[in-house]
Amino acid sequence: MEYVSDLDTPLLRLSDKDYFTLRDAAEGVAVFGAIGSGKTSGMKTLATAYLRAGMGGLVCCAKPDEVELWKRYAAEAGRSGDLVLFGEGGHGFNFLDYELRRQGMRGIGSVTECIMQIVEAEKVVMTSSGGGEPFWERSPRQLLNNTLPLLFAARGVIRMEDIVRFLGSAPQTPESLSDKEWQARSFMYQVLRRAMSEPCAPIDQDDGRSITEFWQRQYATLDTRTRSNLLINLTTLLDRFLRGRMRDLFSRQTTVVPEETFGQGRIIVLAMPSLSWNEDGLIAQHIFKYMWQRAVLRRNTLPQGYRKRPVFLWVDEAQYFVNKEDAKYQSTCRSSLGCTVYLSQSLPSYHAAMGGEKAKPTTEQFLGNFVSKIFMSNTDPETNDWAARTIGRTLVIRRNFNTGWSSSTGRGISSNSGTSSSSGTGSNSGHGPGGYSGGSSSSNQKGANEGRGRSAQRNDSRSGGEGGSEVMDYAVEPGVFVHNLRSGGPANNFMVDAVLMKGSRSFHATGNAVLPITFSQR
Repeated sequence: MEYVSDLDTPLLRLSDKDYFTLRDAAEGVAVFGAIGSGKTSGMKTLATAYLRAGMGGLVCCAKPDEVELWKRYAAEAGRSGDLVLFGEGGHGFNFLDYELRRQGMRGIGSVTECIMQIVEAEKVVMTSSGGGEPFWERSPRQLLNNTLPLLFAARGVIRMEDIVRFLGSAPQTPESLSDKEWQARSFMYQVLRRAMSEPCAPIDQDDGRSITEFWQRQYATLDTRTRSNLLINLTTLLDRFLRGRMRDLFSRQTTVVPEETFGQGRIIVLAMPSLSWNEDGLIAQHIFKYMWQRAVLRRNTLPQGYRKRPVFLWVDEAQYFVNKEDAKYQSTCRSSLGCTVYLSQSLPSYHAAMGGEKAKPTTEQFLGNFVSKIFMSNTDPETNDWAARTIGRTLVIRRNFNTGWSSSTGRGISSNSGTSSSSGTGSNSGHGPGGYSGGSSSSNQKGANEGRGRSAQRNDSRSGGEGGSEVMDYAVEPGVFVHNLRSGGPANNFMVDAVLMKGSRSFHATGNAVLPITFSQR
């Protein structure tokens, strides 16, 4: 299938004038969202955009339904023919043989590191604690460095069962190497003699002398308990590759190699979901992911046809698959057109996966290499606070206002009344020469007055004021991720809201590095 390689090629439309480009994809995308936030289904839009662009890719699977999900994605994008289900259909990847064929005897150290990834994967899967004492960290590597060259020199191939058999027959005392009885029954001695006298792949003379001295003067002189613990720890880790599906996947034939993703555009889905394959699935995916990352980083040393096609690494429920190597890969994969998408619920889930005292700075280093971050609905306060801090502060205007109201009422009543009265009587009589005369008079007066008055009054008044001040505050408050983002489903018309932050970019729609976006689940 044809593919895009120009970094400025638009892959997805974000707004009327904003696009998600191949350059954005190559700088990495980290997605956060709570369970039920629409994280997986909402990101279908981005996944199918990668497929339509002709990318090859590797998909890690935690949940059993993810295999079917990617089958649908590939069918919708017309890419079903490029799908490879590793874990089904008899596929295998003998990564030891693959690495040896690529590098030969000079690459034995690289094979050691591949096996050490099994040790690291077991540690990630089985415990969240940090590293142990330096001795127990170095010892498996030292054993392997003194085992693998002999096996390859003697047999021309390295197999898991031969490593375990070799270690189990190693000398227990310094005198063992010269003991005829021990020599007769020891697989290790037979390998050593063949490597030195009839090698399939010649071993450097100085290296051969150094290896012999290690087994005779260092290993054989160790305290019995220490030696026993070393053997048990390493052989127990390798034991799962000696039987069943892990043997069939990694210790037999090779039908799939990482280079197919950028050479032929294959989409390798690790069809061994960790929630159904359990520890086997997790360890297997850790190993394949590690080998694939190494292949991507060295692709620019390959012929031109292997360099131009972009490839993606898609890891949902990333807390199951992340390890310390991911930070190294993410810091350099852009130049190899490696496009990484990691999805997880929360920041604490990454801390737990990294483990140890340095879990937090290791997580911050890892996530700091993702230039694009997408935040969906989330109820984890630590993640939401970190999201707000990551997006950063901006100059905002804080409004302030005040209002006032007053009321007064007055009432009054007045009244008056009064009365007045007067009375009088009088009489007179007299005798005169002409006769007799007399008279009388009386009077009575009364008056009254009354008055009453009433008055009332009411006064109301209101006052208010408004102002603002410029302050630095979160561009997106932590509460937005709790209250304001839709999480899909019928109640939200199957629409999922998110906040996209893209460092060193100014979106046309917002004028800054933050853009609200919406994905459809359909």
